[in-house]
This record gives sequence, C-alpha cells and structure tokens, in this order.
Amino acid sequence: MNEPTSFAFGDVHEGCSSNSINDPPYLPAIAGGNLANITLCADHQTATGTQYDTHSLYGWYQSESTVDGILKTIPGKRPFVLSRSTFVGSGRWVTHWLGDNFSLWNNLHPSIIGMLQFNQFGIPFVGADICGFIGPSNATLCQRWQELGAFYPYSRNHNGGTPDQDPAIWGPEVAESTRLAMEIRYTILPYLYTLFHLHAMNGTTVARPLWHEFPTDETAADVDTQFLLGPGFLVSPVLEEGSVSREVYYTNARWFDYRTGREIFTRGRSVAVDAPMDYIPLHVRGGVIYPTQEPALNTVLSRQNPLGLIVALDDNNRSEGILYYDDGESLDSYESGKYYLARYIYENGNLETIVEHDGYPIMSGLKYQTIRLLGSKASRVLVNGKEIHMSKSADGEILLSNLNLSADKPFQISFA
Repeated sequence: MNEPTSFAFGDVHEGCSSNSINDPPYLPAIAGGNLANITLCADHQTATGTQYDTHSLYGWYQSESTVDGILKTIPGKRPFVLSRSTFVGSGRWVTHWLGDNFSLWNNLHPSIIGMLQFNQFGIPFVGADICGFIGPSNATLCQRWQELGAFYPYSRNHNGGTPDQDPAIWGPEVAESTRLAMEIRYTILPYLYTLFHLHAMNGTTVARPLWHEFPTDETAADVDTQFLLGPGFLVSPVLEEGSVSREVYYTNARWFDYRTGREIFTRGRSVAVDAPMDYIPLHVRGGVIYPTQEPALNTVLSRQNPLGLIVALDDNNRSEGILYYDDGESLDSYESGKYYLARYIYENGNLETIVEHDGYPIMSGLKYQTIRLLGSKASRVLVNGKEIHMSKSADGEILLSNLNLSADKPFQISFA
C-alpha cells in the first residue's frame, strides 16, 4: 500500500478542524463521504503543500524516489517498480496493478475496463490480480481468469491471506489451459514488446478498446468485454460462470482466427463463438504483420528461439508491421543505438523485410523459421528468388517452415 493511509479519521486524537479545506463546498464521490476517511486531515501540511493539494501525488513522489534509488544502486539497468497508487505521469516511473479485487466472477469485466482506462492515462503496463486478491478463488473462475490474464499487459496471479490459487492447485485441466494461454502470450511477446517501444516513443496504447481503431463504429464504442493488443490482436474472454460460448463483435475489417488462420466472414455484428473451458477466442486483424517467437519456459530462453511472422492480409491484400528488439534490460538501449528495428511490408504478392537499424549483434544468431500467411490464394512461393515448398491448410492458411532466414539481413518472399 502506498497511499497516505492511517486507518483513522484525520488526527488520531482530535479528528479534523472545521474549515473550508476539510469541509469543501464541493465533495467528490469518495468512500466514507469525507476527505479524511482513513487518512490525514485535508489541511495537514506536507513538505510540498497541504494534504488537500498533494494527497493524490503521494504515490507519484514515492515512485519517483524509488526509481531514483534503484538507478543509483543498479546503474544502467531498467528499474521495475510496481505501484498501486498512481497519478498523471506515473507511467514514466512505474507499472500499475488495479488494486485489491475480489475472487468473484463480477470482477473479471471491470478488470478489462480498468486496464483500458490506464492505457488511456499513459500507464500501459497494467493488469489486475488474476484469480482475485480477496477471498477464496475456485477452479472454474481461476481457469477463465488465467486465460484473460495471459493477455493483460502486466500479467500476475496474486492474492493475500487466502488459500493458494496458482494454476497447478486446481488440477491438470486448469494447469493445461493456463499453459496454453501463456504459450500464446510468449509467442507474441515480440509483438507485445514492440507495442511498449511504440508507447515509449509516441505515447500510443498497448491494450486498447475497439473504438480506438474504429472510431466511427458506434457499436464498437460500447464494447468493453473485448479488447485489442495493438492495432489488431483481438482478445474476447469468457466472463460469465458456466458459459462455454460468447458473443464476439467483429468490426468492419478482415479478421482471422489466431489459431487456425480461418477467415471470419462477418463484419459489423456479433456472432456466437464456441469457447470451451480450455479456450479463449483470439483473432488477428488483416493489414497487420505480427512478429512472433517460439515460446519457452522463461523469457531468457524464449529470446534465443527462432522468430516467425503472422502476415494477415486486409481487403487490399496488403499488410505491414514492425519489430523492435534489444537486450530487454539496459536503460539506454535506444539512445545508444543498441537495438534492432525491422519493418515488414506485404503488397502485390511480395513480403519484404527492411532492417532499419541493426545495432543489436545478437540478431545475427536469430533466424526466421516460420511464416503464416492468412487471406491469400497463392499456390507458389519464392524466397529470395528460389522456389520452396509451402503447405496450405483446409482453413486457407499458408505455412512456410524451416526458412532459416537471418534476422539481421533483409529478405524478400514472393507469392503467386
């Protein structure tokens, strides 16, 4: 807890004086109906001003000083500081979790809303306590919450003073569905990491509501049980107890099932989608190229694994994307040029990679091994001018395997 909390009403002995600061003419909708509820009196003087003016800044100042201390203790490394109390600009210092939630089904939906709000606030590294913090959880709730939580930007199972709730506690079914969801998260980590880079550079969001990408879609404006990671990775979790399906709203774009590559021929309306207990509906939007990497037990190992691309075509049979990569821990990777940046463009049947910056030598040891092409009717493929074997699934996905293309070198793949 890093709020100025005393669990008392103002001054422990005297309460609060009656004045215009402690009893302002306008009182916000706050717990207890008083500014001094479980905290200091509003006229209490701090080093930076009255409690009235600085109460909400407490966590911000603590975050700044904590980060400053870590930078002095461990110079050159990126600090990781988690804060419950945040304010405007806190995203510069800290990640955030959404506070003490309850192990109840009706807490899943608000976690999505909170996650999206904090991305709008400029604090994108955010998530809720998976399975709930207060009260005992249960197997079915935890199973669905682990599936959702795998796609929080900040993903953590956390509770206090209640029975254990890690996935293995609930038996093999929950453990397996959690593993499947987390493997997908680890697979798209290069895409997710690039989104965080773009936020650092441009202030863009990592998790975003549908209306963010489709601002003229009035129906999308009301959708808050689904969300996007970046411009095109659509997550549609099951939020109701006992449900094995859910309505998924598809905006006016080309959409594909993430797992199978099957195109969804539905636009501008909702469709019921099967979602058994070990399954969370995931879709990718056409027009976006998603960099991937083979998952492993942890990120140290997965970062050594082969790369891949998911190329989803839009209505104009075009797609594009980028990959940012560095060592994941140095403070000045971008400023010192010690990073890798590649741009991918698919148009007119040609997929091209452009290495815009090659300042991370480890990329020379990483290879692109797989490419999934979604939405194409091609029957032949040439890699750097040489024809290779391709496979095409019943769902229409074209798969290229064992490509062995060095990440630090540009390549061109032609489909016909």
